[in-house]
Amino acid sequence: MIFSRLPAPRAIRRARLAVASVVLASAALLAPVGALAQGMSSDPTLAQTLFEEGRRLMEAKAYAEACPKLTESQRLRPGTGTLLNLALCNEALGRTATAWGQFKEALFASKKEGNAAREAFAQEHIGALEPRLSKIVLQAESTPGLLVRVDGHDIPAAALGTPIPIDPGAHEVEATASGYSVWSTTVQVGESADLKTIAVPKLQPAPPAQTAAAPPAGGAGGAGIAAGGSAGGGGGEGLRTAGFVIGGAGAAVLGVGAVFGILAAGQASDAEKDPALCPDKQCTPRGRAEIDAAETKALVSTIGIGVGVAALGAGAILVLTSGRSGSEGASAAGASAPGRVHARVVPLFGPEGGGVGVLGAF
Repeated sequence: MIFSRLPAPRAIRRARLAVASVVLASAALLAPVGALAQGMSSDPTLAQTLFEEGRRLMEAKAYAEACPKLTESQRLRPGTGTLLNLALCNEALGRTATAWGQFKEALFASKKEGNAAREAFAQEHIGALEPRLSKIVLQAESTPGLLVRVDGHDIPAAALGTPIPIDPGAHEVEATASGYSVWSTTVQVGESADLKTIAVPKLQPAPPAQTAAAPPAGGAGGAGIAAGGSAGGGGGEGLRTAGFVIGGAGAAVLGVGAVFGILAAGQASDAEKDPALCPDKQCTPRGRAEIDAAETKALVSTIGIGVGVAALGAGAILVLTSGRSGSEGASAAGASAPGRVHARVVPLFGPEGGGVGVLGAF
């Protein structure tokens, strides 16, 4: 045998190493993506590029193209100057409420920074926008657990009944609560100083879920046969689908186990043949480390092959037992209970690995 026998505590540590290796491998695969995303999310070069492109588009009066670039630049590297330009862009597009809120934010930031010029610039635009702001008032009847949304954004309960600045245009208002039917409406808000009041009614309890009527036990005629055939076909199709899914997963796991087995055998063999690692079959600490690493791969291989074979077997059983035709299903509907197929897939765990099995009567 390639591997020496290990005492029980060592075997337990070996199994934990196998699990850890899988987790670390997944983390290693995801790490470059996460690092790239983190790097791009704070890239000052990209933020500056987007800012300059947004400014160029604004000078060309292409505001619809400029605003998204300035928005992304502000997200990558927040700055008062970028925020002021973004507010100007939204103001040019007629998004008065959005621009007003951004000028307000820039005003507070400018005061904190001690930039009097920017503070005055923001205050000037706030004063010009406020008389033109359109608003909505949401009034709602009391419903337990009520949640009101405008364009998908939650509105705090404290804001109900208060005029809320909103951009001109069409807006979707929705009210939901657990156990109640959803209520929604669309409101059209005017361009300047419009005020719309939306009355959210008390929500109605949701209707109980419709349950399918059970087929008659001994019904005669075509209708009874059709019902029996449909029920039999649906159950068989479900078992067949589950069988293919479980079998496919088992094949994939089996392949992984085989790969780890090949790697383990090769690593152990190379270590034993290397005179620098295992001279005269007496392994140095480095050689022993190589053998231990090979044993870890072997354990992963054993578990993978065991789970894969079990899943393939369970999938095959499910597929084979789902093969009855619709007519056979219809006949079974009137037959005695022992003639029916009852099966369920259950996970199996043991000290040397795991798998899945099928329990039931066939």
